[in-house]
Amino acid sequence: MITNAAQITVFVKNQEEAKSFYIEKLGFVICADIELGPGWSYLTVAPNRDNQTMIELVQADTPERQSLIGRQAADQILIMFLSNDIHSDYNEMKARGVVFHGEPNRVPGGWGVGFQDLDGNLFDLYQPD
Repeated sequence: MITNAAQITVFVKNQEEAKSFYIEKLGFVICADIELGPGWSYLTVAPNRDNQTMIELVQADTPERQSLIGRQAADQILIMFLSNDIHSDYNEMKARGVVFHGEPNRVPGGWGVGFQDLDGNLFDLYQPD
């Protein structure tokens, strides 16, 4: 029986810049940062060390992968992040330079707001009621 999702892959233009964004702007932690060879690193981040799902930030190193940056989910949300205080998280992240698509609004079952990373990957921040 499948019990959890362990990892999600997100293609990025520059792995080091993406690492800085996720750590400094979103407040995530590094779970793994292992150099596997020249120009090839296994890098995972998560909102906290206890998180069950990690995000692998993968340097898009082929034309096919590069074409997917910011479009892995087409024009839909790639990942929805849960918050226990969306207004505080919104204000902190916005002050750090995160680009939001509006302000937190009432949505079915709670509050939500969209944002993006530096490569245009689309995310939601959601606080359930």
